[in-house]
Amino acid sequence: MRLVQRCSTSAAATSATSVEHLSPAEACTLIVSRQGFATRNRVATADNVLATIGRLGCVQLDSIMTVARAHRLTLAARVGKVPPTTLNGLRRSGRIAEVWAHEASLIDANDLPYFRGAMLSETQHRWWGPVLNEHPQIAKEVLRRIEAEGPLTPGDFGGAGTPGWWEWSPAKQVFEALFSSGQLAVRERRSFARVYDLPERLCTAQQLEPVDEAAALRWRVLRAVTARGIVTEKRLSDYFRVQGRPKPLAAPMVDLIDEGAIVRVQVGEHAALADPAALTPPDDPTAAVLLCPFDNMVWDRDETERLFDFRHRLEIYVPKPKRQYGYYVLPLLVGSRLIGRADVKADRKAGALRILAMHWDGRPAPRALDRAATRLAWTLGLPSVRYATITYSSR
Repeated sequence: MRLVQRCSTSAAATSATSVEHLSPAEACTLIVSRQGFATRNRVATADNVLATIGRLGCVQLDSIMTVARAHRLTLAARVGKVPPTTLNGLRRSGRIAEVWAHEASLIDANDLPYFRGAMLSETQHRWWGPVLNEHPQIAKEVLRRIEAEGPLTPGDFGGAGTPGWWEWSPAKQVFEALFSSGQLAVRERRSFARVYDLPERLCTAQQLEPVDEAAALRWRVLRAVTARGIVTEKRLSDYFRVQGRPKPLAAPMVDLIDEGAIVRVQVGEHAALADPAALTPPDDPTAAVLLCPFDNMVWDRDETERLFDFRHRLEIYVPKPKRQYGYYVLPLLVGSRLIGRADVKADRKAGALRILAMHWDGRPAPRALDRAATRLAWTLGLPSVRYATITYSSR
């Protein structure tokens, strides 16, 4: 494999004066190889799920159920079918936690110290501002009742207001603010609604002890690079949505380069960072995968377009007549290339995964689509895949 032969330099040999040059196609091969996409059907264990969340650094949560929840799609692409009780079991046992990372995300609870400092210093909620200062009595009552009664939801405080996050009741806003500031934790999800508890009932004292800011930023740089394999310097801060980006990451990035923990590479015209271990993938990737729109590999749409030459956009909030590809569109990955977009819906009543439309970038690959769709349907417990009569070519 040419890529392995030309990328076999050690970290020590790769310095500021000796930068590895990769084509975008070579970089994509390395990125995909790092993702660990599954090539066969299997049922994941709790340990499989935990290891994958830890390796990725975080897995984004999203409530849309057109196919399945985002985190379940991201995990299924790597570990297979995730039993419905697995994630709540990991939450309740203090092995995974929910935090604001890339967005609302699952993380390995042992990584909590790298987020706790930012959480505990958060005095204003990202959406509603100083909610806790505006409703101190509600906050005090929420904490008192949870301490006395155990896990609770906003519904236990007289309802959650009218639908829509912009109309949430003060109690629900306070719950969210207490969660984002680290004073409450998510014990479980019921129909995707959070059930809150005190952090010390779920996590150890060591997990709840924050590291200093310098250590937290260093961890975020290293984990972003090792999780992805290669990331352009311009987009490094997006992985964990670092505040004040990208300036706070400059110093830890230089330190890690000097130590040889990460290396500089040049991908086409773009300066990038790489995990030295990622520069020698064992084999070319072979999986065919329908990716969640919020999958770690494609959630940075600018990076996806820059490296994979694939324009990935969400059309969930676009009026139907103006959509180009569909409501819930999953990029199709085959090997190390993104080759098309499938408009997909899970029809649970019919027991089928419906491919409503397929938009190819270039030459169609129907067998690869069928392989990816069949495997996705299996992970969701759907016995069949049904295709629309017409497929479309985007170019």
